[in-house]
Amino acid sequence: MDAVEAVIKCLRKLDLKPGDNVNIYAIGAPLIDMGFDPEAIIDAVCLLEAQKVIQLIPGNQISILKPL
Repeated sequence: MDAVEAVIKCLRKLDLKPGDNVNIYAIGAPLIDMGFDPEAIIDAVCLLEAQKVIQLIPGNQISILKPL
């Protein structure tokens, strides 16, 4: 599983829907525990933001824009 798939999997486990927000640490810690490098996680989050699946918002939050 690559980092993008892992980020989506973590967000799905939280049962998030478009319009929901979540603290980025809610996915960061589990991904680190799974062995993902912090840089790979950041790259995955940035890719998902570029694809308009999520949006980074103030307060270390991620807003869900599209169904996961």
